[in-house]
Amino acid sequence: MIETTYRIVRREDDTFAVEVLRFGALPQMAAGFATEAAVMGWIAQDKRLNASSPTPTLAARKWGKG
Repeated sequence: MIETTYRIVRREDDTFAVEVLRFGALPQMAAGFATEAAVMGWIAQDKRLNASSPTPTLAARKWGKG
């Protein structure tokens, strides 16, 4: 499994985003979450998808420019 770090960011418009750092890949930002709980759910989904896949995948929602 590829080492992944998640950092939750509160944005100026009071929404939340999560910065995703995967070993050997460029940083990515998933944005547009209304609550921190929604971010935590997205992170859990991303972890499940990556645990069951030989290559890293991205949870299929909320990718923005950050």
